[in-house]
Parts: sequence; C-alpha cells; structure tokens
Amino acid sequence: MKASDYCTVTTTTDNRENAELITQTLLQDELVACVQASSIESAYRWKGQIINSKEIRLDIKTKVSLFAEVKETIERLHTYDVPEILMIMMDDAKFDYLRWIDDVTKKPEYTENISEEIWQQGS
Repeated sequence: MKASDYCTVTTTTDNRENAELITQTLLQDELVACVQASSIESAYRWKGQIINSKEIRLDIKTKVSLFAEVKETIERLHTYDVPEILMIMMDDAKFDYLRWIDDVTKKPEYTENISEEIWQQGS
C-alpha cells in the first residue's frame, strides 16, 4: 500500500440534487470512501461568454484503480456537457487513512484474500 495508489477526484456541479446523486451513487457502489461537498463561486469562459455562478465542489477520496469507474459514474450522472473531473494523486498520507479508504471501497478479485500480516507490513 503506497500513497500513490490513492487519489482525490474533484468535480463541480450546479445544484445540490446532482451533487447528492453523484455522492450517494459513488458511496453505494463502493467506489469511494468519502465525498466532501462545499459551496463555491466560479468564474469561467463558456461558449464565448464569461460566466459567474455558484457551484458545489465535490472532493472525492478513492483509489487510483477505481478512477475509471468513478469518472464514468460522474459523467453518466452529471448535468454538465463538459464536467470537470480531476484526479489528484496523494503524495503522502497516514497509513491508517489509506487503509480506511481501502477497507470501505471495493477491491479487485486478487486482493480480497490479503492477510492481516501483509497489511501490517505497510505500517
């Protein structure tokens, strides 16, 4: 288990309902450990205009190995034509935090039988 195996995914959306739909779907599908939502104000160029709007930013904690599924889920549920979906690698993190992310997200078949002994080697 290395910090580089984990990431934060960031996206923004225009309403609470869409933010909640994305959040609950990702959590229920065990693709993420945590989603933090915060209200922000954004200014951006879109179709030749400068837009100022209120948005909700979602900071999503997950594993790099699940990023493709997280991205597909966000794209499928998102209200924007071109949603922001950024993966930010974790450069460093506390082992117990990474283990928590690993424990609450789905695992590939080959890691489901990892013994406690192997986990202890990472601490």
